[in-house]
Amino acid sequence: MKSLLRFIPFLGVALIFKACIAEPIDESITNPENNFNVSELNCTGDLPITRLINNGTITVDLQVVNADGIAEVTITSIDPGVTTSWNEFEEGEVLFAVSNSTPLVNDEKVILEMSTCMGFEIVIGPDNTIESYDTITF
Repeated sequence: MKSLLRFIPFLGVALIFKACIAEPIDESITNPENNFNVSELNCTGDLPITRLINNGTITVDLQVVNADGIAEVTITSIDPGVTTSWNEFEEGEVLFAVSNSTPLVNDEKVILEMSTCMGFEIVIGPDNTIESYDTITF
């Protein structure tokens, strides 16, 4: 009986470790570059977010401007191959402006109504034009 009592603490520790086993990462959509996991957000009124992925060959700038004309997000000099982090801004009508200083490459703008629990991802393609605008609801 004494030897059985010695193993009870070990059994307790083993049960604690068993309860701490992580679930496989395959069950969620994960972006390791920015520690952003859409499935973990469980949004409850979070501000909208945006980011830019520059797969082009020139440096660009991103600006998010609200309906009052106030720049809420300004990221300058986004080099080719760079993905910005997610940036929060206030909800409402928002202008997303992607600009550059390279001749013969057009600036691009889009106006969207953004509400809580929304994300907007802008991807610049190899030809230095917007390849996709993806709206994410979380």
